[in-house]
Amino acid sequence: MDKQVKNVRLSDDRFFKIRREEVLPQWETGRQIEDLDECVAAAKELSEGKNYARRFMEARDKGVQLLTPQFGRTLTEYMIEGLTHVETEGGLAPDGMWIIFSDSYTRKLDFAKAAAGIERSRREGMSMLNGWPIVNFGVEEARRIRRASQVPMTLNSTDEDGRLSSEIALAAGWNGANTRSLQECISHCRDIPLEEEIRINQYESRLAAIYTERGVPICTHNCCNCTGYDTPGYRAFVVVSQSLLGAEQGIKYMFLEHGLNMSLIQDVALIKTSERLCREYCARFGYGDVDFFTGGYPYLGAWPPRLEEAHAMIAWNAAIAILAGCTTAILKSEDEAFATPTKEGMAGSVRLARHLQKVAWGQTLPDCEELRTEEAMIELEVRTLMEKCLDAGDGDMAVGLCLGVEAGWIDTMFSPWRHNKGRVLVMRDAQGAVRYWDPGDVPLPREVKEYHLEKLAGRAKKEGRELDFQMVTADLQFASILPGT
Repeated sequence: MDKQVKNVRLSDDRFFKIRREEVLPQWETGRQIEDLDECVAAAKELSEGKNYARRFMEARDKGVQLLTPQFGRTLTEYMIEGLTHVETEGGLAPDGMWIIFSDSYTRKLDFAKAAAGIERSRREGMSMLNGWPIVNFGVEEARRIRRASQVPMTLNSTDEDGRLSSEIALAAGWNGANTRSLQECISHCRDIPLEEEIRINQYESRLAAIYTERGVPICTHNCCNCTGYDTPGYRAFVVVSQSLLGAEQGIKYMFLEHGLNMSLIQDVALIKTSERLCREYCARFGYGDVDFFTGGYPYLGAWPPRLEEAHAMIAWNAAIAILAGCTTAILKSEDEAFATPTKEGMAGSVRLARHLQKVAWGQTLPDCEELRTEEAMIELEVRTLMEKCLDAGDGDMAVGLCLGVEAGWIDTMFSPWRHNKGRVLVMRDAQGAVRYWDPGDVPLPREVKEYHLEKLAGRAKKEGRELDFQMVTADLQFASILPGT
């Protein structure tokens, strides 16, 4: 089946036509950034000494592990107050970075409702949105925030169309954008076809590459957070396939943001295997000059409501990223179970993770047979899916991805996206690693299937019962159920 989308770099004519006709007219603040030359010049000045991509490179060269908390409040003054508090009281600066969240209305392009949330926040004297509405406030307010912070920052513009949000962020000196396609569909979308999401993100990736080409290095986020409960092979496939899409648009720096399942051996294997295969496949298609950085994103399943358990979750997720030798550990807050992060909660998470780094003394997980086996199983699964996509798409990854989703051999268990078949069933083994119980139509190699089932059999034996669907559902809340409940 022929698909309109192709993995081909946007021409300048096509890019600027989309920018002029589709992106900037989405909201009135788009008029503030019509002059791309001015945007690039301002971004270069504002991010001097605080450039996201350069900070990654410096940290890796010096053997420094960065911490990356997340924050978002409705009003600019709340944002500045929160960032300043965490950077000083939490000790984020200088070895830290920020991920700033936009609110849900902004992510759905409902800027009128975001405006209403801003006004209500002003009337009631508290944040009434779950993030900062960057599009409504525009580039000058975003630049105020950039000037107030001591460390690099990026915007999480997740959802179907983050193009205008990213335009404003990059013009304000926030040096991060997105290399995403399947990740966004699986995580945040309902109806959009994959080919349309790829088309949208081709623009965002090309925008980031243009800034890089003009002297402002941009490091995009290539994520496999997915829905928070997926096998590591599927997660690794997501970032490897997306790396080819971003590299074609000219991306030179990618941050591989790995969603963690909180199984130490398996998560470390995911992180190591993904980076290795991203480099290999990009080099194979002529993108040998792309640089990759790694990080762990905290577990996206249900979190416990009590502080003691929440602190344990924060610590364990950070410890996995530390032991994996990641460039950075992304942090959640003790408020996760009930609300968006507070400045006090995020400062506490930074202090906790910073002390973990201190007591770890730079230790990483040593090589062992179990780790090598996990890496081998993940690699087999990823290679099988990558080659199937490339074969189906006659060498075009964008076409192959669309065909794979349509046929159901690219699939995961849970997703709000109606195009995901959802024929896969996964559960945890006796050590908490996520395994395929039923791979559906995913073309797993025989040895990978057998390995997963063998590991699950170990759990059945340990618990003295047969594997069943109740295990699948119970595992969804294993980290959030309090003892005795």
